[in-house]
Amino acid sequence: MNIKEAQDELNARFVYKADRGERWRILTNETGAIEGDCEDYSLTLAWMMSDKSKLKFWLNILTFKFVIWYCRSPRNIGHGVMWIRGHGWTDNITKKIVSKSYLKDKGYQLIVPLPGPLAIFKYYISIFTGK
Repeated sequence: MNIKEAQDELNARFVYKADRGERWRILTNETGAIEGDCEDYSLTLAWMMSDKSKLKFWLNILTFKFVIWYCRSPRNIGHGVMWIRGHGWTDNITKKIVSKSYLKDKGYQLIVPLPGPLAIFKYYISIFTGK
């Protein structure tokens, strides 16, 4: 699925809902609204762009096609944005692909990328602990 199709589909159904702690999920239900936070939005978009294949998704994470960055949002709150190689940056606030300078102009403060193995670790810890 190309980025525009994936993002349009996700944006039409995504409802922001903060979770308690750091629970990372791929929102896979096929119909109705899907609720999650910034990391869930990024992971779900990456999964959709990987043709909804977990194998392709993990390969894309490990090869840095998709990189989640920890940042401070324009409201100075801890937040996650995703960099997509060859395209730019996106998150559940902008809901579109933007440039790094756009994020900075809007008040985002990029802090640190979360490398593929760490993203995988956080995802599976969430599954096993339910948190």
